[in-house]
Amino acid sequence: MNELFDLVQENIKSAQIEIEEAISKSGRQVQDVSVMAVTKTHPVSYMQAALSAGLIHLGENRISEGGRKIKELGSEKAIFHAIGVLHRKEVRQATRDFHYLDAIHNIRIIDELARRKVNNKILLEINTSGEPAKQGFAPDLGLLEETVNRVIEFDLNLEGFLTVGPLGQGEAVQRKAFSSLREIRDNLEKKCGIQLPVLSMGMSDDFTLAVLEGSTVVRLGRRLFGTRK
Repeated sequence: MNELFDLVQENIKSAQIEIEEAISKSGRQVQDVSVMAVTKTHPVSYMQAALSAGLIHLGENRISEGGRKIKELGSEKAIFHAIGVLHRKEVRQATRDFHYLDAIHNIRIIDELARRKVNNKILLEINTSGEPAKQGFAPDLGLLEETVNRVIEFDLNLEGFLTVGPLGQGEAVQRKAFSSLREIRDNLEKKCGIQLPVLSMGMSDDFTLAVLEGSTVVRLGRRLFGTRK
């Protein structure tokens, strides 16, 4: 257990150095970016290691698995994020177990959240890379304005947006996917008259590029815990 804690501590320190360098280049402040530990498939001990190293945001891709681990760890121990695709049949458990629902990807889920009158904080997932295999709303400003206004009408707690960057397409393409989300957010704040402070962008392979383009939350799994077994 001590070896795990030491490993995570060192990896977080290393990642923070890279994040701070990117923050400096982007002209922002260290407090502008949070690190989320992605603990999917890992046991609760990995969650505990992340918390012991000073992180407070934990992300789980699978609702049922995450729910079991949150119950074991204690829901008050961290801020828990559901970061995987959320299916309609999972909404009840997700809203019960998680503080944030970070990957709301279609209107049907928004309508279900509204029907249940939930107060969880939510992010809309936007497919800024345009890759057909990825979930999320299309990066169409007009359609997104309609969607955000729908969320406002339903009185849901919209905090911002999430995207998954493209891999293996070069730095320019990766940065464009992230900068596009920032531009979409900035436009929608003006058009819809609300604050959308959260941009969840960047994972283990591309988080420094995401920070350069305005990310406020980076989602790190392998970078903190090593390759999943």
